Amino acid sequence: MKTTMFLIVVLCLTLSACTGQKVVASDPDNAGISRLAKSDINEVVELHQRAVMHDLKSLMLKLYKRNPAGRHDKDERDIKASVDLFFSRPHDHYFTHWQEMGATDIIRIALDETYQSSDRVLPFIFGMRKMMMASYDNHTEFFYFTSIDEQKLYNSARNIEIAAWMLAEKRDIKGNILLLSDSLAEEQRNLSYQRLFGEMIATQDNLAEIIARKNGRLIKTVVVKAASMMFLPI
Repeated sequence: MKTTMFLIVVLCLTLSACTGQKVVASDPDNAGISRLAKSDINEVVELHQRAVMHDLKSLMLKLYKRNPAGRHDKDERDIKASVDLFFSRPHDHYFTHWQEMGATDIIRIALDETYQSSDRVLPFIFGMRKMMMASYDNHTEFFYFTSIDEQKLYNSARNIEIAAWMLAEKRDIKGNILLLSDSLAEEQRNLSYQRLFGEMIATQDNLAEIIARKNGRLIKTVVVKAASMMFLPI
């Protein structure tokens, strides 16, 4: 039985490689033969990954609508097409100027007053996506022999909290928010950004707990002070 399962996994990995790199886990209803090499927990992991990437894509769309002037490709395509193009590419599709940078460093530069580009949304989402995919060990397919670390998932949830705080609080020397998201004082209250961040945090935390229970391990919890802007390692 183990030999048969091993051969199925090898076959699925081979087929996956032949069809090109996926950008996110497959829909289980369309997974075909690859489902034979997946356990229930693998499908749970893929469900969580799809959910968190869906929320991140929604966040990018909302941020571009809130900050339309700075979008790098505004003269080439509309906002939806721009976001669709970004998420159609693999998460490690590098922009040359960020190639040597870590995920959280890219998030930082997006909200650094000295950042020169007018498009702050692109590095913010690129860094977030790279960081969250690292919590899945950069896998986009999960099989019987694929393992992920519950601590990385937990740490990524805390990093999302820090990124959310930075997005809401980082300002220039004149006191202006660097990247608009939540409503300003004179605007009607808009909690949709907080909901998206909350959903992403909950998704990562929930999966971390599932994996920890499966592996019989304890997660090292920490109290994160978002204002310190100290991201956790992944």
